[in-house]
Amino acid sequence: MDSSELNNGFAEGFAETFSKAAADSQGKMRILVADGNATIRKLLRLGLTGEAYEIIEATNGPDALAIATATPEPHAILLDTGLSGGMDGLQVCRELKSDMQYRTIPIVMLTTTGSNEEINEAVEAGADEFLSKPINRSELKVRLRSITRLHKGNAELIGAESVALSLARAVASKDGYSSGHVEQAANYAVAFGKALGLDAAELKMLRYGAILHNVGKIAIPDSILEKTGPLTPRERALFHQHPRVGCDICAPLKPLAPVLPIIRHHKEHFDGTGYPDGLRGDEIPLKAQIVGIVDVYSALTNDRPFRRAKTQNEAIEILRHRAKQGIHDAELVDKFCEMVKEDAPSVAEKSADQPTTSAARVAMAPTSQ
Repeated sequence: MDSSELNNGFAEGFAETFSKAAADSQGKMRILVADGNATIRKLLRLGLTGEAYEIIEATNGPDALAIATATPEPHAILLDTGLSGGMDGLQVCRELKSDMQYRTIPIVMLTTTGSNEEINEAVEAGADEFLSKPINRSELKVRLRSITRLHKGNAELIGAESVALSLARAVASKDGYSSGHVEQAANYAVAFGKALGLDAAELKMLRYGAILHNVGKIAIPDSILEKTGPLTPRERALFHQHPRVGCDICAPLKPLAPVLPIIRHHKEHFDGTGYPDGLRGDEIPLKAQIVGIVDVYSALTNDRPFRRAKTQNEAIEILRHRAKQGIHDAELVDKFCEMVKEDAPSVAEKSADQPTTSAARVAMAPTSQ
């Protein structure tokens, strides 16, 4: 059975889901105006009169965050830095920009003074545009029209991440992972990419790749994914199809073209013994190597139906053993392990874990890796 037989119907349905998400961006633009001053909200609302916008309002930080993350999401947010309620505008912005599902919503930060310090704080929080009070009506319209053009010009990407995340969660559940596995893997991948100096565009593709790298498993029979014993040669050959299947599923989606090498090659081994193409060394794209390392670490530090999660130290030991075996680039593994120990939370540390020998820990590493 080849990958074209395995993924029959998946690619079409997946592309249709993305198309529906993109179509939403072509309707009336929903603008969230979040400001504690009723007069300013009224002026902003009047300033947008006659435009094709649906205006929704929030008066404090918690309400702004709740409305921004509700369905349907706003297409853009006008966000005052000085919101009250225990959460100011900068905090709201950071929360949204740190969440995979909402980071694509453009945010125009409304600053009080327009000082360099205030703008720098907004930049660090992730704001996309800035307006200083008092708001100039013409400038307001220009900024929002600019965001509208950007929004519609990238219609296929708007909502794509949340759709991808939903599908990836379904695949992770099918594969026996907890609900947070996908987000954890993506966050680790982006953090590692930042540590390696990747730029913003590369980090975005890395995030998509980490979310979607296992999407091909949706076409693998549950009997294979759930099997705790050794796979037969036929079962292993079928399982090894999932990177190709994932590429076939995502290939019709043009915005995901840069992600395809990550999906296809995250199971390649540094010594050339991996699959599906037997690439070795630097032939394996860097972002695929990153996701391959993160995939193993996240799998080890999550509970599975057939075993409990490893501790951080156990997972690091297994990763380094795999590098010595030639599966991963030893230098990359060392950098990732140092990053995890210094910066990342110990997401799987379990005080009740029983100690095991080094040999036992290595033996318990996922056989499908």
